Amino acid sequence: MGKNNKILISDDVELFMEIERNFLQCNDVELLVASDGFKVLTMAREYSPRIIFLGETLSGLSGPECCRVIKNDPALVKTTAVMVVSSDDEELAEMCWAAGCDEILAKPFDHQKLVELIARNIEATVCNRQRFKARIKIFYGPAPQTLLSEYSVDLSPEGLYVKTDFPLQADEILALRISLPGQDDITCNVRVAWVNQKQNPLKPSLPHGVGLQFVDLPEAEMEIIARFLEKDGLEPSW
Repeated sequence: MGKNNKILISDDVELFMEIERNFLQCNDVELLVASDGFKVLTMAREYSPRIIFLGETLSGLSGPECCRVIKNDPALVKTTAVMVVSSDDEELAEMCWAAGCDEILAKPFDHQKLVELIARNIEATVCNRQRFKARIKIFYGPAPQTLLSEYSVDLSPEGLYVKTDFPLQADEILALRISLPGQDDITCNVRVAWVNQKQNPLKPSLPHGVGLQFVDLPEAEMEIIARFLEKDGLEPSW
């Protein structure tokens, strides 16, 4: 049997804009969207999704009401029901747990927790994209007018790793300028994908710093980076 990586969304679709596109593509996630509570039940029975995200307020049937029906349906025993709530209201949380939900996701969403929640409940795999050791001059910062200067440790068409002592937080958006030898400077925004701290580093083999993911890099400039990595014979990295 193939993977069941169907996810049914009954809350706003913006929820899944928080998930990395690469993660969805790598795991062949099929997104289904239901506009109201009754549609949720119809689509759940038709497609047997692996995860259902239920908004607290839906037209027709409320999120907790849908959840109760889903968790009492023997045909949906393998479906994970996640209640999406707008606050940490303890009374609301108790109502959701009483309805039988498996997880509660509070807004605003924590990017990493959202991805981890989905990975736990689908047959997730890790996309291994080859990076290359590359000491490239870069400029980055909170705005194009206030850029710091550093050197990259490695580089790929999807992002780069930078050794830095500057305090940065995961999911922070930065402006970036890359100076590739023999090329015009490349400018784009990047997201801090992860932080390798001095204390308890996630990857001890790397110096303390941050992994940066390109956010709005045009395809043409992504190809420029790819060609640069190919023709310069750089060494593959982790």
